[in-house]
Amino acid sequence: MILLSLGELIQQSNRELFPAGPEIGVNVKPFREGSFVVDLSIFQSSNFQQLMQFLTPHSLEQLQSLLECIGLVATGTGAITIGAVKALKLLGGKPKAVEAIGTGQVRLTTVDDRTITIDRSTNLLLQNSSIVSNLYKVFNDPLEAQPNVTDVKTFLKEDEKSAVIVDRTDLPGFREYAHPSATLETTGETATETTHSGVFLNPKRGAFGDDPKDWSFYRGDEVITATIRDKDLLQKCANGEYRLNQADLLVVDLLERQRVKGTVVQKPIYEILKVTKYEKGYTQAPLIP
Repeated sequence: MILLSLGELIQQSNRELFPAGPEIGVNVKPFREGSFVVDLSIFQSSNFQQLMQFLTPHSLEQLQSLLECIGLVATGTGAITIGAVKALKLLGGKPKAVEAIGTGQVRLTTVDDRTITIDRSTNLLLQNSSIVSNLYKVFNDPLEAQPNVTDVKTFLKEDEKSAVIVDRTDLPGFREYAHPSATLETTGETATETTHSGVFLNPKRGAFGDDPKDWSFYRGDEVITATIRDKDLLQKCANGEYRLNQADLLVVDLLERQRVKGTVVQKPIYEILKVTKYEKGYTQAPLIP
């Protein structure tokens, strides 16, 4: 499971940071107990992209920048000083305030009023609940499954100076950020999050272009409104590869955020984290505007 989560983490982060760029292939190879090597490859989708990549050979720099932004390595030479992993260690849970403070920088305020400043790219990853969930699994799964494991170390091959270490004391903060359960004092609201896998949906209404917000779907007799976090689905809808209609079937990983204000249950909020299957319907019913 950790290997699957790691592969998804790297690929999702690449799509979030470089939505128009090439895909990354991830090949994980164990080489001794508790250790494995991850080979990363950039895949071009067209001959033109291959030519451009040849003329501007920045593949290694892009991969290193991606890994530093996720926080899996820390070389000290790139523009990213605090990756997502380090940010999660410092925050200890969801920040109570997020503020843009200039070109490309974001200030996060913790619940105990400490502040950290991160790059906009790092903040993009932290705002993606699917990426944060996989990031949590990458470190939590080996530490929870194997009591004799005290920490997880990630680094560039033949460069242990780039190592990032996460130990058991870091896990509560990772868990609280990925699955927050805190009460929001300012509103008297309590929120919990649950991810449902294999949820069947039929499209009802879509947004324009690649706007991720305010899509609606039939979930049986129920109509839900959801934000789509799956960049691949948004791109295919934007370029016309997918033309969704009510007869289409989507199988998705659905995040449900339940809220209670005081003792009153609020309307849940939904996010589609990933579309695991798309089946074109037999009829061509138009998408309801």
